[in-house]
Amino acid sequence: MKQSVLIGLIRPNSFLKTNQGYVRLLDSREPNKLVEIDDKQIGRFAVVKGFIEENNFYLTDKLEVLSPVASNLIENFLKKEILSWDEIQNEIENIYSDQIVYNKLCALVIGHKKHSPGAVNKRKNLSEFDFNEDLAIRIERRVKKVKVQRIYRRTFESLPHDINLLDPDFIISLHCNAFNGKASGTEVLYYHRSEKGKKMAEILLRHLVEYLKLPNRGIKPKTAEDRGGYLLRYTKAPCVIAEPFFIDNDDDLARAQEDIDGLALAYARAIEEIAKVV
Repeated sequence: MKQSVLIGLIRPNSFLKTNQGYVRLLDSREPNKLVEIDDKQIGRFAVVKGFIEENNFYLTDKLEVLSPVASNLIENFLKKEILSWDEIQNEIENIYSDQIVYNKLCALVIGHKKHSPGAVNKRKNLSEFDFNEDLAIRIERRVKKVKVQRIYRRTFESLPHDINLLDPDFIISLHCNAFNGKASGTEVLYYHRSEKGKKMAEILLRHLVEYLKLPNRGIKPKTAEDRGGYLLRYTKAPCVIAEPFFIDNDDDLARAQEDIDGLALAYARAIEEIAKVV
């Protein structure tokens, strides 16, 4: 469930009248317990934060009851049609946007492993695995609205099974491209039959291209037989493989290393956006 922020009018029996209708207020810690409402609060506006399921709203924080003056002001705005319910709700979402949390788990897979490190930049003596292990830790620190779990490969064959045991909502596998030392650019791979995977790839590609400003090589559909296709095919959750730059291209690598925290932030923003659509 996605965390939401709603504004509404407090009604008797722990109901809140919102722009979408009535919801009953329950305590997320005790799902069958109604939120206690003081009789003096009935008829005032309140802001609630939590999760909505059908007509129940489970609070994860205390009820924020607006003052009588603020409540009267909002009520007058509605009556005089100065603002609509939807406009007031949108303003509340904007104010609390940093506090909205999407209850999703992202498996962040570090491509390759220590003793099989993938592509290497010989001049920097830097491997694909070493770059992405450091990057994954930085991404974890910057994602605020989604749970992130780093995944290390035991074997190529066991990786999809290991990820499936975690039961994530979506998967991002961190890689780097390599070819002839001159090829350059950003691409994201997805399973050719996965609509969610395609949408994830589009979102991630946009964030990476906007940040790195390297040539846009697009999103690439893959079958189970293609390079990377084994992971994309046999994970239960939608999965994409990120190839943000060519590690054997010194200029590409220099751009990625110019501000690794900035690259991590681009990934973090993509992860939080993806959580809204999977």
